[in-house]
Amino acid sequence: MSTFKSYFTINCYAFTIITLMYSILVKAGLFRPMSVDDVFIYFLMTVSLTILIALIDRLPIRSYMLTSFIRIAGIAAVVFTIGIVFEMFPLEWKYVGPILGMILLTYFAVSALLMIRDQADARAINKQLSQRKLDANQAGGEKHE
Repeated sequence: MSTFKSYFTINCYAFTIITLMYSILVKAGLFRPMSVDDVFIYFLMTVSLTILIALIDRLPIRSYMLTSFIRIAGIAAVVFTIGIVFEMFPLEWKYVGPILGMILLTYFAVSALLMIRDQADARAINKQLSQRKLDANQAGGEKHE
């Protein structure tokens, strides 16, 4: 998959997961219902986060754990910056805890979805390669008859 498609997929997964989790927290009475403006702000947030992840991926870091830590720290910084600037939530522990939980859940859910997608892509590629090899063997066998 192309790099753009990968980051676009990350953005779509993150936006969907965040919207669903926020909706659950609204139903639980923790947050106020989401307005149309909030939806656009969350989309701005996920686009910003995806750009940040793309920039972090360009860093010469070989450790997956360190990369994950830097990504999560960067994501938290962006979420809280946009949240404060657009007055999406007050900086009270009542809100900070669930938001940190949403950040972690979203990060690991998106990572898991990407791994599942990558495994499916790898299986599809291996299937095509196996089929080509089988076709080549069958074509080669027919020439000798």
